Amino acid sequence: LPWGALEHTEGDIPWLALDRFADAVVAERWVAEDLEGLYEESVIEAEDGPSYGMIYVPAIFALAAPRLDPEARYTLGRFLIRKLDEAGREDSDLLMEVLMAAAGTMGPAILSPLLDTIKAQPDTYGAWFHLWSLTQLAAQAEDAEVRRRTIEACMDLLRRADSGEVAPGETTEAAWTLGRMGHTDCRPLVERLAKKHVNTFDGNEFSGALDLLDGTQDHGLPPELWQRPVREWLQSRWESLRDWYEQADREGWFDEDEVEAGIRRAEELTIRFMDSPQANGLPDEVFEDAYFIANGVLEYAWTYAEAAPEKLDESALREVLLEVFPRKITAEREVFENVAPVTGALLSWLESEGIIENAAPLIRAVEGWADDIAANAMEPRFWGMAKSFAMGALAQGIDPGDEAAMAGYALEQNLRLLDDDDDTGGEDVWLGATPIVNVSPKVGRNEPCPCGSGKKYKQCCLRKAREAG
Repeated sequence: LPWGALEHTEGDIPWLALDRFADAVVAERWVAEDLEGLYEESVIEAEDGPSYGMIYVPAIFALAAPRLDPEARYTLGRFLIRKLDEAGREDSDLLMEVLMAAAGTMGPAILSPLLDTIKAQPDTYGAWFHLWSLTQLAAQAEDAEVRRRTIEACMDLLRRADSGEVAPGETTEAAWTLGRMGHTDCRPLVERLAKKHVNTFDGNEFSGALDLLDGTQDHGLPPELWQRPVREWLQSRWESLRDWYEQADREGWFDEDEVEAGIRRAEELTIRFMDSPQANGLPDEVFEDAYFIANGVLEYAWTYAEAAPEKLDESALREVLLEVFPRKITAEREVFENVAPVTGALLSWLESEGIIENAAPLIRAVEGWADDIAANAMEPRFWGMAKSFAMGALAQGIDPGDEAAMAGYALEQNLRLLDDDDDTGGEDVWLGATPIVNVSPKVGRNEPCPCGSGKKYKQCCLRKAREAG
């Protein structure tokens, strides 16, 4: 298979390669699993430069979808829904559109994991709109239980809009889904919402849902993204991503020297902070984690929020402490409980050095997030791929710093996930209290295998895992 074509960063979309992979996905289970790994690698690589694998993989699955059996559609759909949720937390609009389009091609088979994901949404941001759009697939569902669950979820959301708990604009997709499903019991509720918001865009949307329910729509509805040809929706998104990368290259967004300089400065400031009265005033059990936390705050603010120390504000700190830390840092809860006091001391010191002004409001904000920082860090749905893998190792008593032990653990998990006879029935693998979902070590297929054999990962442990499966 032409793996290299999926990793190119120049030229046009490699359609012949995508078609070959789609054929292979239909024929061989392991191909889809390897493609999921390539997707994860591509997302990571995109932090440092051009990477297109993250949009090619969903497109391949979409090209294969018409020829897949229901079980395969469910498995791939579950993967796409999970990645759509993650893309929402990363606020990646283009990636959300691609993942939504690919997930939609799987049809009603995705509805069960979709409804589970919607139920777990903490708020109406991120992938909320894209997830609710996909509930329209329930109109094609033959499974009575799935239809019941969809109707129940949509009705509950509309009731919340009626009571003012949720903005009406966040619920119109639910109304359209009920209209498509012909669920006449929703009429009084949708009529009430239409009247409440008459002469507004949201009111027009609710009225449109009623017309759909009545069969009086006087114009054809535009096709949903997943109803359009894959070549159409991928081409336009690929062009947008290419243009973005070209702009990034012109403006030096991926300038490695600049990134490294920012990281070095973060380390230099951390060293100075550790000798300060603010750091030394921390309790001993907090001071032990102070270097690690302070350096993380400064480095991640620079690399993820594009905020130099002088530009630290509430928005950057919120992103770093409530999103990036929980997603990337593997540690016990006690470490995350120390994040707020250490960050407060760091901000106080930065003010004393004249690097920032008026630290007090920022310190109060961080103190207010203290419980959420620790809670998010311990909640698996906030974890990134590498942290999920490392936390699974911790749950098994393995030190993530022990490379040999981690390599063995990686092979064990690959074998387990690829074992057709394992009694999970294709569901997520659970280790103690920590779910490990399609985990793999943060190792590229072409990188040296972590077992130390000297071979490439794809030629060593990955191949063994595949053969064992």
